[in-house]
Amino acid sequence: MIRRLFGRLAFLVALNLGAGPAWTAAPPGEYQIKAAYLLNFARYVEWPAARLPTGAPLRLCVLGRDPFGGALIGLEGRQVNGHEMRLRQIEGVDQAGDCHLVFIADSEERRLGLLLRGLAGKGVLSVSDTDGFAEAGGSIGLVVEDGRVRFDINQAALLRDGLRASSQLLRLGRNVLGVRGF
Repeated sequence: MIRRLFGRLAFLVALNLGAGPAWTAAPPGEYQIKAAYLLNFARYVEWPAARLPTGAPLRLCVLGRDPFGGALIGLEGRQVNGHEMRLRQIEGVDQAGDCHLVFIADSEERRLGLLLRGLAGKGVLSVSDTDGFAEAGGSIGLVVEDGRVRFDINQAALLRDGLRASSQLLRLGRNVLGVRGF
């Protein structure tokens, strides 16, 4: 039931990201749905106060070739737990220090290990749809399974980076890696 509710919520958020009236909107594409997931990950992950002070903007960065095709534009300026979301395109891990959530595009697959090592311990929620992302040490890996977008959570990576996922988010994950229970 919770999985269906989260799926419906992601669908509704994805619809709200599009322009125009809802009755003329086409069904959301894969990256519109993934954009909605990024918004929800930001809502259900907690950063340390020193990393994301009260009222500070929450920066969502895309590292690599942006696959969203404008689907993220609807997130710019949205309020997430008292933080205004800001978008930024970055080229390397050295620019990720100002980011709170980094989506690593599959164009960066060859550099994935290097990127994850560079982000480790910086309080950055790393998300990607590259195969095996969570298993490789990323925070959350998006996967398409049976035509639906799902996600795997690497709890050990979250803890390493000082982040805390809500129990609701952990329950909704397809796989939760790095813990013996929650």
